[in-house]
Amino acid sequence: MKKSIVILVALFLFFGASAQNHFLVELEPRTPEVEDLVQSFEGTSVVPIMAADLEGNQISVLDQRDKVVLLWFWKLECDLCVQKIPVLNQLQAENPNLKIISYSANTKDEMLSFSEQTQIDFTVIPNAKMIAEGPYSSELGYPKMFFVDQKQIIRWVFPSKDFLSPKFDLYNIVKTLYMQLEQAK
Repeated sequence: MKKSIVILVALFLFFGASAQNHFLVELEPRTPEVEDLVQSFEGTSVVPIMAADLEGNQISVLDQRDKVVLLWFWKLECDLCVQKIPVLNQLQAENPNLKIISYSANTKDEMLSFSEQTQIDFTVIPNAKMIAEGPYSSELGYPKMFFVDQKQIIRWVFPSKDFLSPKFDLYNIVKTLYMQLEQAK
């Protein structure tokens, strides 16, 4: 098993048992290329990108010091991405020191139209295809998630393949990793 998968399983065993919510996620094996790419991100500083959200506010992960940041890369054409919105809304509402910044490959007009029909309670940066496919690697697919700690270090990366596993529970994974980073402060 690869290093990051082993770490995740250990985290789930420890935090799941301590919270009396036993859950174990064994991620599907990643290809060596994807695993190497994931490992090349983990432990590095977050890429300092500033971009405008749907309201025109300039957003940067660097402005989120002392918060845990979840970078979520998605697009409307990805059904799995859209299905995860209620879970992300819930996580944002329940965790005050968690900042979800999402980067959508769709245009601002497409995202504004979509947000009129679907509640989104986290930051959405539209027109982010170049960000998602440049510094955050197109090889990881959609959706993909980067977990950034309070010191702005990328701690964990989840490529699209991980989300395809029926055992992948986004809520419990994010909650567990968030709690670990909050306790480590």
